[in-house]
Amino acid sequence: MAERKAVKSFLIGALSGAALGAAAALLLAPKPGKELRKDIADKAQLVGDKTAELGKAAGSAAQTLAKKSADWAGEVRAKLGKKDAAETPAASDDAEAI
Repeated sequence: MAERKAVKSFLIGALSGAALGAAAALLLAPKPGKELRKDIADKAQLVGDKTAELGKAAGSAAQTLAKKSADWAGEVRAKLGKKDAAETPAASDDAEAI
């Protein structure tokens, strides 16, 4: 769990740093205002597209994980159900023996 938090924190920091660095580079570059505004708009569109793409990938990964978890839980329930069923007759046999 702590490892996932560390990875998440790193990714957030890396993405924030990249965005701030790109913004600083655009704003500090010696360009005319019209060209600078166009560059900013292009980069903003690119960031929006990339964010949507990452969101879709994250949603897909979450759905896959949920399905695998549900399948695994069903398998565990089935195994436990078989185990309980196997133990139940033995318990009733002991009760009849008394």
